[in-house]
Amino acid sequence: MRRITVTVGLALVAAVVFASARAAAREPEAKLENKLIGTWKLVSAKYGNREAMLPAGWTRLKHVTTTHFMWANYDEEGKVSMALGGPYTKDGNKYEELPEYGVGNVLQLLKGKPQPFDWKVEGNKWYHNGKLSSGTTIEEVWERVQNK
Repeated sequence: MRRITVTVGLALVAAVVFASARAAAREPEAKLENKLIGTWKLVSAKYGNREAMLPAGWTRLKHVTTTHFMWANYDEEGKVSMALGGPYTKDGNKYEELPEYGVGNVLQLLKGKPQPFDWKVEGNKWYHNGKLSSGTTIEEVWERVQNK
């Protein structure tokens, strides 16, 4: 009986390792197909057709993985004032975020509501435009953050 238990246990471990290896092998392929994967810095924005600027010393970064997005505003000391994240879907030039977690008033405003956008990447710039579920139109330009 012990031999069967050990054999079944080893088979389960082998199956998990094999599945993980296959998923890892597909990850680079997914990155090639999805130009949004990476870290982006907001370089310009219009909300409701009005130019928006972060306060001096503040930064907004957006991280995109194969399945999720997350952005955060932080000051020069690294203190986060606003953040939002969750899963997203992408189909052609359509991109839709579904916020699930965050910090600040933006969470209550957008949580659980699909946020549809049009997108395109040209060079190292991501053009992100749409209308939030709150009715506010947004036009954002993000720049890919390069490794130092």
